[in-house]
Amino acid sequence: MMTTYEDFIQQNEDRDGVRLTWNVFPSSRIDATRLVVPLGALYQPIKERADLPPIQYDPVLCTRSTCRAILNPLCQVDYRAKLWVCNFCFQRNPFPPQYAAISEQHQPAELIPMFSTIEYTIMRAQCLPPIFLLVVDTCLDDEELGALKDSLQMSLSLLPPNVLIGLITFGKMVQVHELGCDGCSKSYVFRGTKDLQPKQVQDMLGIGRPIPGQNPNQPRGPSIQPLPPANRFLQPVHKCDMSLTDLLGELQRDPWPVGPGKRPLRSTGVALAVATGLLEASYANTGARIMLFVGGPCSQGPGQVVTDDLRQPIRSHHDIQKDNAKHMKKATKHYDALASRAATNGHIIDIYSCALDQTGLLEMRQCCNSTGGHMVMGDSFNSSLFKQTFQRVFVKDAKGNLKMAFNATLEVKTSREIKVSGAIGPCVSLGVKGSSVGEQEVGLGGTCQWKFCSLTPSTTTALFFEVVNQHTAPIPQGGRGCIQFITQYQHSSGQRRIRLTTVARNWADASSSLHHISAGFDQEAAAVLMSRLAVFKAESDDSPDVLRWVDRMLIRLCQKFGEYAKDDPNSFRLAQNFSMYPQFMYHLRRSQFLQVFNNSPDETSFYR
Repeated sequence: MMTTYEDFIQQNEDRDGVRLTWNVFPSSRIDATRLVVPLGALYQPIKERADLPPIQYDPVLCTRSTCRAILNPLCQVDYRAKLWVCNFCFQRNPFPPQYAAISEQHQPAELIPMFSTIEYTIMRAQCLPPIFLLVVDTCLDDEELGALKDSLQMSLSLLPPNVLIGLITFGKMVQVHELGCDGCSKSYVFRGTKDLQPKQVQDMLGIGRPIPGQNPNQPRGPSIQPLPPANRFLQPVHKCDMSLTDLLGELQRDPWPVGPGKRPLRSTGVALAVATGLLEASYANTGARIMLFVGGPCSQGPGQVVTDDLRQPIRSHHDIQKDNAKHMKKATKHYDALASRAATNGHIIDIYSCALDQTGLLEMRQCCNSTGGHMVMGDSFNSSLFKQTFQRVFVKDAKGNLKMAFNATLEVKTSREIKVSGAIGPCVSLGVKGSSVGEQEVGLGGTCQWKFCSLTPSTTTALFFEVVNQHTAPIPQGGRGCIQFITQYQHSSGQRRIRLTTVARNWADASSSLHHISAGFDQEAAAVLMSRLAVFKAESDDSPDVLRWVDRMLIRLCQKFGEYAKDDPNSFRLAQNFSMYPQFMYHLRRSQFLQVFNNSPDETSFYR
């Protein structure tokens, strides 16, 4: 055993990107519920690791069809018989023929304990460069538009030359620009008031795959579908950076006159719908970012959050409570539907909102939440806050690759005594039922797989677990609770990769050795996990209810783990590894994550 739990927790975080609320697992369902703070993990799926060996073969899977866990250092191995025993379902599996030479002295990397986290590069998968689609609001004054144009031109020089790029601009109308290299600029124009179906966008832009069997001249038999002609709108940067730099340079503010006392007519909802439809039709299920830049609220068409009359202010928290925000439900529904379509196709939506008043982040928030997009809120495109943040989006690693990954799925496998209840993070549920799925639902539950359209090295997701072992069923001597995280993703170089992390912790019986369990409590992980849970609740429940829940959970934890003499408040003591937790909760309940007073609805969405 290492010196302290603190070192143990830190080393595990450095190696595996995992922090657990409890580092000794309670051995029964009833014990687990009595611990108050749920058993949970914070996991960084692609945490930066300099020392991972480059593995260019496929992982070895357990042969049991209901398990399919991946070979890892916690498996028992019989080197003589060339067999391994799955540490999740105890199936005995033969090694594949390419492992014939293994021995105790000659182990493959995936069996070495220091590689409890390892990464496989799948060599046979198709490599596609990532796609960046800029969606730019032109209802800005000249200074704002100028600053935004500078930042966009600067970003072209930060993108790897092979990535595909596209440009959509919008004001009263929405324009999709062709990025041909012939010096003549052409764009397709959409009305900003029309609710466009995906099929209409495809037909009007002339993109999308022909439906097999509809074309009578098509030869029968298996024809290989060529990539659709989306290349008029999405071009490799190295081919079009000159023409795109010029195009951005020539952008003017929206030409439609804005009368006195009026807001500009801004069609954010349609612009986002066209962007989603363009990518969906041409590059479904491959990594792409829609980068939306807005300088004010959507004031017409689908997704509208306010009228063009300046006498009518945009909704406040008070309006929402009084059910007086007439555009909110319909707009939210529009953006939620776009978020769900983008997430299904692995496409990210970023929102860069720079304006003195609200722009509708509340209604659009699911676009970022479901797709892992960045949400940036500032006063001006001329501010260092926007400029520096935008530059940091394109930061690269030592090999010159962007520090972002695309179109990932995270799968969780568990020992039979534990099940996964759900996840809270920048993801959507894939609705996959498996043997690891628990009955309780916390966050996005009822599944053991989630989709992350975007991952960065700092992306952290919270996963909640339940212990299903019955109180009367003893856990076998020496058994440990195991959890395996399998993340498949598109690396920014285009490669498909699989990052695998397998962790295990000891069991303890809470009725006889509660002190073992409490010694393994990680108060920082617990504070983050409970905050995520509180904010998740706050999105659907009333604020006072959430605050009461936070308080009640804190009181219960202190009752369970504090030492005190009855009727003597001064006698109260908490162990050192619990002592910060009440302070974290004190600040959480007063923070802008839960308190809405003095913040606009957009600000609340941004902070959350």
